[in-house]
Amino acid sequence: MVGFRSLQALAGVAAVLAVALLSVWWGGPEGDSPQVATSTPRSSEQTSAPQAAPVESGEPTPTTAGPDADFDYYVLVLSWSPTHCASDRGRGADDDEQCRSGRPFGFVLHGLWPQNERGYPQNCRSEEPRALNPAIIARMTDFSPSEQLLQHEWEKHGACSGLSQRGYFAAAELAFTSVTIPSAYEHLDHVVRTTPDDVRDDFLKANRNLKPDSIAATCSRHDFGEVWICLDRKLAPRACTAEVAKRHCGAREVRMRAVRGDWPK
Repeated sequence: MVGFRSLQALAGVAAVLAVALLSVWWGGPEGDSPQVATSTPRSSEQTSAPQAAPVESGEPTPTTAGPDADFDYYVLVLSWSPTHCASDRGRGADDDEQCRSGRPFGFVLHGLWPQNERGYPQNCRSEEPRALNPAIIARMTDFSPSEQLLQHEWEKHGACSGLSQRGYFAAAELAFTSVTIPSAYEHLDHVVRTTPDDVRDDFLKANRNLKPDSIAATCSRHDFGEVWICLDRKLAPRACTAEVAKRHCGAREVRMRAVRGDWPK
């Protein structure tokens, strides 16, 4: 029988290989521009683990965190797009892709945040360019549909991962697309009243590898806000620390607005 530690090791190897596959898709050797491709989170019907191809001979082995990066784990943050688009913050020109392009976004990638057991690093120094490669933006806007947000996420969080721009966003893509979005939220066409507890439970049912202590669901005033998922440096689920766990709003009733693609300014 395979022991628990062996399973953890296999999960870590699978994460590294999956990032290797993404790196091939993103453009091969370091310095090449990544190729634009479409990626989406798994639906509730797709419950198998993501598959990865072997690393090409001679290619550098990609990692999910820089070896010298000073952080303990990641927080993957998924935002409920209708809450943002219905707010004053969603009326800027940079939000047109997310809120007024005609495409109905539900859960979108807010970011992949390096986190410490207490506190978190931010705005770290990096040898990478400050401005994002336009090809990275073109790829990532499929599920993080804001150029301004992507630039902010790289400067505040991504540079602290110890990875290149391409490596960081490949890891963010892998983390995001490895999460199964519960079917109830894929095409929500009406307003519902729910609780963060209920949303968390739906994610737990759709993602059997997650545990209650590895996920928090937040509020934005009277609306549902975000799902925060805690992952180790190899992108495997782990328990959240207290300062992340306390963001969970519990049994408080909140509104989840319907998904639409034509929010007014």
